[in-house]
Amino acid sequence: MHAGTVEEFRATRPKSAMYFERARRVMPGGQTRSVTHYDPFPVILTHGTDGLVFDVDGHEYIDVVNNYTSLIHGHTFAPVVSAVNSRLKRGGVAFPAVHPEQLRLAELLVDRISSAELLRFTNSGSEASSLAARIARHATGRPLIVMADEGYHGAVPPFSEISEPNVIRVPFGDTEALSDAVSERTAAIVLEPFQGAAGIIPAHPSYLQHAQQLAEQFGALFILDEVQSFRNSYHGVQDDFGLTPDLTILGKIIGGGYPIGAVVGKAEHLSQTSPYTAGHLAHSGTFNGHLISCVAGAATLEHLGRQTIEHLNEQSQALRSRIVRAASEHGIDIRVHIAGSIMNVHPANEISQEYFYSNMHLSLILEGIYTAPRGMLNLSTVLNQDHLDHIANGYQRAFDRMAVDN
Repeated sequence: MHAGTVEEFRATRPKSAMYFERARRVMPGGQTRSVTHYDPFPVILTHGTDGLVFDVDGHEYIDVVNNYTSLIHGHTFAPVVSAVNSRLKRGGVAFPAVHPEQLRLAELLVDRISSAELLRFTNSGSEASSLAARIARHATGRPLIVMADEGYHGAVPPFSEISEPNVIRVPFGDTEALSDAVSERTAAIVLEPFQGAAGIIPAHPSYLQHAQQLAEQFGALFILDEVQSFRNSYHGVQDDFGLTPDLTILGKIIGGGYPIGAVVGKAEHLSQTSPYTAGHLAHSGTFNGHLISCVAGAATLEHLGRQTIEHLNEQSQALRSRIVRAASEHGIDIRVHIAGSIMNVHPANEISQEYFYSNMHLSLILEGIYTAPRGMLNLSTVLNQDHLDHIANGYQRAFDRMAVDN
């Protein structure tokens, strides 16, 4: 990293440094999420309002991480706050029983996603991925899961271990490799419409259509991970791509900022978890369908219509163009991958990736823009044109820093 940038960062954030040292005494590496670490130390956030977050040193940032795409309406969206407060006032947030608030969110999702006939709640998208894999293996009696290299479906088995013997990984977007990997022993093909953790790498619709056809041909399940992509299209990206997955994995925005996950899909497969199905697959979780998550998620979706999504996606395209233009003006070669309202700024091959990401990230923080260390950013509905101008100008000034350094 550039010494001047690091020095300015350290000098202006002494309380974050102090809190981080405290955190290292009780949490390994001072973290409880690997993705949130960066050098020399992470800023310590205290609260958020609308599209802004604030740290312990009193700095204000425009938030374009949004807890990794989960806060599509920002931090204090009035309908969500109202729904949560109403639920708290009524008393009780978790019961070992079905609740009307669970039904409300489940019905919204089943109505919204054309391939969804039934739904099962979990506590996170990661748990939903694990459940989807269990359903596929239970339904087919087969062991193998086929997924893509650098695909991310949560930090849970069977997806979290590279050496998992019953998981086959193939290059993303390679139809031939995918065809070679699928057999009569395959329980499921699990893919994302774009690889989020790998840098917002989009799949061509024909690739996913081929995956669905392969699954049908071999009697396997086609599982589409829309944990991130569901924010980009009213019915899910699957509708745009002409897909009808057997199962869809959901999370992030469907909880309105609170922990949640879900598996939705065809009744014949979800019914594997029903107590009315002989030899059914047991699936429990103390906080499955937590009521705060359900009321916040319902409020989020009810205020996320087609026009809102389209406007958000258009704003993202415009911002992408301004970032690319700013880099070009400085002679810095970048690539900006985009999917809906999510994008990732990458260096070109001749630029050191470690140098680019670390310097760009710290420079943007110094400009009051809170982005992900890996170059990912996404927009929320509460950002206005002034915010977007500030973001674009912040990238301009960050490229100024890098140009001077070079």
